[in-house]
Amino acid sequence: MLCTLVLNGELKALRGLNFDVGKEFEVVTVSIDPTETSEMASVKKAAYLAKYDRIGAEKGWHFLTGDKENIQRLADAIGFKFAYVEESGEYAHAAGIMVATPEGRLSKYFYGIEYSVRDLRLGLVDASRGKIGSMVDQILLFCFHYDPLTGKYGLVVMSVIRVAGTLTALLLAGFMFWSLRSDRKEMVSKHHV
Repeated sequence: MLCTLVLNGELKALRGLNFDVGKEFEVVTVSIDPTETSEMASVKKAAYLAKYDRIGAEKGWHFLTGDKENIQRLADAIGFKFAYVEESGEYAHAAGIMVATPEGRLSKYFYGIEYSVRDLRLGLVDASRGKIGSMVDQILLFCFHYDPLTGKYGLVVMSVIRVAGTLTALLLAGFMFWSLRSDRKEMVSKHHV
C-alpha cells in the first residue's frame, strides 16, 4: 500500500518537472519484496510509463526486483530500513525517494508520499553538478539549501540578501553610468550651439 502511494507521489512530481526521465535523468524503482518477479515489475513499469506519458521514458525508468540477499545488501548500502510484518503480510518502511549523483552516490532524501516539484528539481540539478538545469536553477540553489533533517529545500535569508544587494549595486551602477553619459551628451550639445 505505502509503496503505491510513494510511486504515485513520485509520478505526480515527475510530471510537474520540465526535465524528462530518460533524457536528463533516470529513475530506479526497486522492490524490497523478494517474492515479486520481473514480470510483475514489467507490468508495474508499463502502468507508470502510461501515466507519465513522455517519449523515451521507457529507457530511463527502471523497475527492479531481486532476491532477499541482494535486496538487503542494497538497502544496507543506502541506509534504507525495512521489516516484514507477519500479521499484515506487508513490509514496514519509511516513505520517501532518494536522488543520486551520476556516479551513484546518494545526494538527497525526500520524505513522505508527496514531493515538491521545486525540491525535486533543485535536488536533481544539485546532484547533476550543473549538467542539467538553467542559470536560474543555479541562482535558486544559491538561495535555497537542502536541510537533511526535513528532506526539503529552504530559503537562506543571507543568500537572498546577497543576491538582492548585488542586483541593487548593479542597478545603481547602471543608472549612474546612464546619468553621466546623458550629462556628457548634454554638455557636448551645449558647447556646439
